[in-house]
Amino acid sequence: MLIMNREGNLDLTSLRIFIETATDCNMTRAAAALGISQPAVSAAIKKIENSLGSPVFDRDRRPIQLTTAGRLLWNRSFLILEQLDDLTRSIQFSLENEKPDLRLGASDCMSACVCPSLIDYLLNETENISACTGSTPKVTDLLKHRAVDIGLSSDSIEDVPHFQALHFLTERFLFVLPRSLTKQRNISCNQDLVAAVESLPYLRFGKETFDFVQSERIYRSLHFIDQRRIEVDTNFTMMELVARGKGWTILPPLSLWMVNRKLEDVDFLPLSIEATRRYFVVYQEQAFTVLANKILKKTRKIFEKEIFPEMKKVRPELLQFIELE
Repeated sequence: MLIMNREGNLDLTSLRIFIETATDCNMTRAAAALGISQPAVSAAIKKIENSLGSPVFDRDRRPIQLTTAGRLLWNRSFLILEQLDDLTRSIQFSLENEKPDLRLGASDCMSACVCPSLIDYLLNETENISACTGSTPKVTDLLKHRAVDIGLSSDSIEDVPHFQALHFLTERFLFVLPRSLTKQRNISCNQDLVAAVESLPYLRFGKETFDFVQSERIYRSLHFIDQRRIEVDTNFTMMELVARGKGWTILPPLSLWMVNRKLEDVDFLPLSIEATRRYFVVYQEQAFTVLANKILKKTRKIFEKEIFPEMKKVRPELLQFIELE
């Protein structure tokens, strides 16, 4: 760690010698405390002064005293060395306890469903943890640029070498319709569905989301007649509009579960084709292999012990469209 200046670099060894000397402005005592010779202390101080282009001690006074430059260096270097010592202790503690720092990235859906319980668990498995959430493309970008260490999302990043993807869940896409509509019409096949929604807008996510790519592919494959579309950017807005009878959409169960307070106002039907969304624990650095597998195991348990039992109480029909690996 170096402090840049106009003529050279201040090295840590010289800074430590300066700090010890500046404690009482006594080079003889500092040399004894550090276990080095007094000429070595003098040489280190001289090196600092040459780098700064200014004396740090006023040698014309007895005892010697810090100059303005010396006082500035004392105040700032003391803090830097203290932080460095804290960093060293933190790393040593982490290595001794095998607890890494973790930067976790999670798609919006995973963040809403599992992150509160998962982060609670990870507090005991990591030294420091930070978490960020966003669309699947955002999480993928963060992983590729090493801005996060482990990601939970529906993109396995198979096109990039060295990434590991641990699959833990598969869910089927569903037609999501206003309950007010399904109460009025009997929908038993694809033709019934097309007729039922012909006067309603199709709700979809923006092109920057992974869900847009998947749902648009499904929409096209089912040969719906082009109709009015409304583009939104959150599950909350989409579910609110469907619940109000203002449109219909194509979503997988966990996207519905994110807004489960609206589930009583919507109905869902299976697609006539097989279309799924898969979720992965994704990481790159081998140092995170153990932790990634712990996250995989814990995430499965969160679904089994927390999400699925609650879903069974609210809308048990959703469970048949979710498969835990």
